[in-house]
Amino acid sequence: MSDTPPTPVVDRLPGETLPYLMTAGEGARYEIDGRLITLIARPEDTGSLFGAHYVSGGRGAEAPFAVHAAEHQTVVVFDGLLHFWLGDQARLLAPGDTVSIPAGTPFAYRFLSNYTRILFYSAGGASLGLVPRVGLPIDAHVHPARPEHLGTVDELRDVGAAFGISYPDLQKSDAALQHDETRPAGVVPYFLSSGEGERTRNFNQLNTFLSRGENTGSDYFAMHTTGAKAGYIPLHFHQRHTENFLCLEGRIRLHVNGRELLLTKGDFVHAPAGTIHSFSLDSHHTQMVGFLAPSIFEKFFDYMNEPTTDAVYPEGGEFFFPGEGFARAQAELDLVVVGAPPTRSAALDV
Repeated sequence: MSDTPPTPVVDRLPGETLPYLMTAGEGARYEIDGRLITLIARPEDTGSLFGAHYVSGGRGAEAPFAVHAAEHQTVVVFDGLLHFWLGDQARLLAPGDTVSIPAGTPFAYRFLSNYTRILFYSAGGASLGLVPRVGLPIDAHVHPARPEHLGTVDELRDVGAAFGISYPDLQKSDAALQHDETRPAGVVPYFLSSGEGERTRNFNQLNTFLSRGENTGSDYFAMHTTGAKAGYIPLHFHQRHTENFLCLEGRIRLHVNGRELLLTKGDFVHAPAGTIHSFSLDSHHTQMVGFLAPSIFEKFFDYMNEPTTDAVYPEGGEFFFPGEGFARAQAELDLVVVGAPPTRSAALDV
């Protein structure tokens, strides 16, 4: 590690592997068929581990069926209501719902609300190179009232082949609301309804596996955390994996290489390997998703937490780390503790 860890970049894609914060709405922005595509992570920003982008739009905006030949993707619904097709399945999705899309699986979507927003996390992320090729660069932070840049599926096919994306001619069937409670085993396509999945609990927090390494070919795992206002955890870093924080609701404080950051809904932090960091939930019922790539750290949550069927976090009690579980995590997993929990800065208080 460097003697002087780099200060996080703010609201700029760094073009190299550095820690950075991208606040909601910021990133490289393009319009495609009335949808606003906002790139918040590209392979050149993440050491080719992943890419991530938001898609937002109004009622009726849609994407044709696509197949990504080499990238596993996770979709997180932020706002609105949408119709999502996944292989031979179809669902109506609402905020908090997620989708796991293995490589080679056809998918498509249509927005059903006047404002809908979803996030795609893509292993590898090379497919994001398609967006600047077919999209119209824009300065706006909202989708246009009327589409200004219309394309065709034939144009997408011509460009998409270079990025491992094909566009099959498939029918979009009807769908109804359906509750999907279980994260399946293996690399298979699945929907997971908000609040569902394999849950564990600890002090003031409920942690839910949206995916494990077995679902993504070990490229990453996704963890949903919800909890009450609490202090920081010990300062630490990881030598062989990256950790990424996505705020869904509430407030999160992050200590990143000596700088304290505040995250609210839609904000994203990339903490590459070697980044000294700690986090603290800063409001009650805060929710976040962590994407950790590759998936070598997932047993930490098994070692540190207790399985539960409860769907709400336990509130109250004294902060603690289970001694045996924490020692096991440090011995077996990619975890280097370097200091006590940092002090909360009054400058971020409101």
